[in-house]
Amino acid sequence: MSKYKDKIFGEEWSNWIDPEVPEYFNPTTVVLDKHLKTNVASSIALIVDNESYTYEQFLHQVCRAANGLKALNIESGSRILLFATDSLEFLAFWFGAIRAGIIPVVVSDAYKASNLLYFLNDTAAKTLFIDVEQTAKLDEISDDIPYTLENVIVRGSHIGNTPESGDRCILTCNEAVEGAAQIFPPLPLHHNDVAYMFYSGGTTGAAKGITHLAHDFLLVPERHGAFMEYGAKDIVHATSKKYFTHGIWPAVLIPFYFGSTSVISRLPPTAENVVKIVEKYKPNKLITVPTIIKNLLLFAEQERVPDFSSLNLVTSASEKMPPEIFEQFEDLFSLEILDSIGSSEITYEWIANRPKEYRRGSLGKPVFGYNIKLVDDDGKEIMEPNTDGEAWISSQTTCFFYWRKLEKSRETFIGEWARTGDTLKFDEDGFFWFSGRSDDVFKVKGLWVSPIEVEAAITENDSVLEAAVISFEDREGLTQPKAYIVLKPNVEVNDSLVTELKNGVRKIGGYKVPQEIEFVDTLPRTTLMKIDRRALRALDTKGL
Repeated sequence: MSKYKDKIFGEEWSNWIDPEVPEYFNPTTVVLDKHLKTNVASSIALIVDNESYTYEQFLHQVCRAANGLKALNIESGSRILLFATDSLEFLAFWFGAIRAGIIPVVVSDAYKASNLLYFLNDTAAKTLFIDVEQTAKLDEISDDIPYTLENVIVRGSHIGNTPESGDRCILTCNEAVEGAAQIFPPLPLHHNDVAYMFYSGGTTGAAKGITHLAHDFLLVPERHGAFMEYGAKDIVHATSKKYFTHGIWPAVLIPFYFGSTSVISRLPPTAENVVKIVEKYKPNKLITVPTIIKNLLLFAEQERVPDFSSLNLVTSASEKMPPEIFEQFEDLFSLEILDSIGSSEITYEWIANRPKEYRRGSLGKPVFGYNIKLVDDDGKEIMEPNTDGEAWISSQTTCFFYWRKLEKSRETFIGEWARTGDTLKFDEDGFFWFSGRSDDVFKVKGLWVSPIEVEAAITENDSVLEAAVISFEDREGLTQPKAYIVLKPNVEVNDSLVTELKNGVRKIGGYKVPQEIEFVDTLPRTTLMKIDRRALRALDTKGL
């Protein structure tokens, strides 16, 4: 790689210097309190559906939540599990916990009751914050709730199906903050203290608790703010929910750091809802994922072309998009989609395209402060372009360790490097390209097949909305590709279409042609909105 390092990293990356991080500070002060003595204090920090909150008002909500938590005698350093979706209360308690030195652990509310029980046991959380709509899941596991859970805070006007217990305090959000002061002195944390946690999507085994340190609140905004040109005048909307790193960092924490406006919504990110948000609140930055972009294009095709004139930046991550999606989006909105790749383990994006330097279809180049190397199967660093290797990332923002997962921690975090499981390559100009997940690629007739390459060939067909490819064993015990395909509305399945789809793949190699094609209404997705190939493989083994 040494021959190409100058093109990969560039002068700006090489000259980047991370900000100095104080030994002790509270993370909430660098995204909220610092604005109070400026004009930003009266600026809109947060828009939640039809309600707006200035920086001063939102900080008051955070302090009330912190006081409410401390009134429950929750010790600093303990964990609060948040099983809920976007709302003022969700963010207030997330920030409030950090302000009080309590570690918020966020997980998707799309998880089932059995998963909720796993998270309660794994975190040993003393407190659970839960939306009233999700309390039926808590009731389902009522006989198995661990003794470590002492408090349940329900977002809603009542406690719903929350199972009552004489040993457990149960109250609504309003009750938790009733009479609480709007001022709470922030508890200083050491910059290497665990300040918050996410969980991995659990596509390769049990979901893993991802521990992050206080210093992230300075390092991540400074790096990404400079790289993606964030500023105080920005209005930002991310379609990913705020229990994802791809939701809370680009749409809340980074904008708050710069004194700009975050727009969130409790509604699901359907095309209709995203269009309403963009047209009503006029964000200039939209952070989203390929699934949403495909649905927006379908909305434009079937309903009307929405007014996206306020947008000057659209970024995507989580899955590779076929070339025609970029082209259609630009044709409709005169906007380039800037693709990227990141992970919760390393804190948001580590390679990205940006307005001043991008290549369509690529992942871009390393974000400031994130070092990368590609490693082959023999553990050697790849030095030549267009050669696949696993991406290893070095960054101060990397996960400290997987919570209670010693073996997984040792497998993933090797000295200063974190193994991502993502197979990439770089080209002669230093741009990185996604080849697939190392656990998704497979061999057919001794030759490697990348599912995303086959999927891209299938989705070039105008009848296809999306596709997923996995491997299966045919009757002779040979590995073959199988495609699951979602067609656009009103498209009928017939032999001619199947032949057309297979011929489209044949152009990139006959051995890559799916030997089986199954048409489905939807594709299974992880809680991170990625295609869940693991679930597809499980379905396939059941003969579905």
